[in-house]
Amino acid sequence: MNYKKLISLTLTITTFTTINTIIPQIKTQANQPQNKQTTTQIKASDWYYQGIIKANKKDYRGAIEDFTKAIEINPRLAAAYYQRGLIYSNYARGEILRSDGTLPGCVRVDEYSITCEVKVTANWKRQNQEKAIEDFNRVISISPRYAAAFYQRGLIQEKRRDKLKDFQVAADIYHSQALRYLNRENYLQAARLLEKADKLYLEMNPEAGIIERPTGSPGLISEMKKSPYQLMREGNQAFGKADLQTALRKYKLAARKLRYGTQKDRKMYRNLQKRIRGIEGNKR
Repeated sequence: MNYKKLISLTLTITTFTTINTIIPQIKTQANQPQNKQTTTQIKASDWYYQGIIKANKKDYRGAIEDFTKAIEINPRLAAAYYQRGLIYSNYARGEILRSDGTLPGCVRVDEYSITCEVKVTANWKRQNQEKAIEDFNRVISISPRYAAAFYQRGLIQEKRRDKLKDFQVAADIYHSQALRYLNRENYLQAARLLEKADKLYLEMNPEAGIIERPTGSPGLISEMKKSPYQLMREGNQAFGKADLQTALRKYKLAARKLRYGTQKDRKMYRNLQKRIRGIEGNKR
C-alpha cells in the first residue's frame, strides 16, 4: 500500500439498505506530516476503504478480512464494526449466497435442485447472527447515537420485545437529529431523517399504515381518510421542499388521528408535537 498521501474518508451511512455498499468519498492531501499517529490512521482507513470496495464487488469474505484488519489497528473504528456486522447479519438471514447460488451447508445437485443439511445450515446462521449482534453491540458502545446500528441489530433480534426496543431507540435518535437540522433550517436533511424515523414507526405499528377508503368512492382518498403514516410521509415531502405550511397541516392532522382516532399512539403523538413546535418556531 502507498501511504505517501493521506486518505481521509467521508463515510456515508444508508440505514435501510441490506448491505451498505456506499463508497466513501476520497480526498488526498499532499505533503501531509507522517507522524506515528497519522500512519496508524492511514492504515486503518485504508483497510476499511478496501473492505468497502470488496463489499461492492460482493467479495464479502475479503471485505470481512479487511474490516477486521482495520479494527485490529483501530479498535474504536465504529464504521468498520458496523460494515462487518452488516455482512454477518445478511449471512444469518440467508441473503448472501455463494457463487453457485447456495448457502453454506447446501450442495447444488443440478440446475434445478439443491440439498441442504439442516443442522449445518442452522448452526452457520446462528453463528453469524451472534457475530452480527456482537459487532453492533460494539458500535453502540463506541457511539451510543449510531442509529443505524440499533436498527440493524433490531432486524436480527429473535425476541420481538428486543426488536421493538432497538427500533424505538433508532427512531428516537433519527427524530432528535432531524429537529436539530430543523433548527438550522436545513429542511431537506431534516425531512430525510424524519422519513427514516417514520418508517421505523410503521414497522413497529403496522396498523398506522392502514388507509380508510370512503364508501362509494373507489380509489379516492380524502384528507380525513388517510392513515397517520401517509399524512406524516406527505408532511415530510412538503417539509423537504421547505413548504412549511403544507407540512404543518399534514402533521397536525396526523397528530389528531394519533391522539383521538382508532390508531392511537401517545409516543408518536408527542414526537409529532415536537416536530410541529419546531416548524412553528422557525416560521416566526
